[in-house]
Amino acid sequence: MIIFLNMVILLILLSPVVYAAEADTNALVSKVFAATIAFGVAVAAAGFTISKAGSAGLAASAERPEVRTVAIIIAAFGEALAIYGIAIAFFILSA
Repeated sequence: MIIFLNMVILLILLSPVVYAAEADTNALVSKVFAATIAFGVAVAAAGFTISKAGSAGLAASAERPEVRTVAIIIAAFGEALAIYGIAIAFFILSA
């Protein structure tokens, strides 16, 4: 559902703005579709990672408070997946 919503938002908002002068709509649709898949999968993976790492980190920090910093760093790596996904989506759209 989230990936479909991302596809709809990118198709509606980004296609006229970014590619107003481009005549070939098939290339436009395939680029936007590929960027949407890349971003949607990255965001879904980041959400899964943050949910698992966050809950495990919270449980570990309840038992041993000195591991709290490590748990936050691991959760930040999960958030970086979403940032990488949007960077790849921009690279796909600019190609």
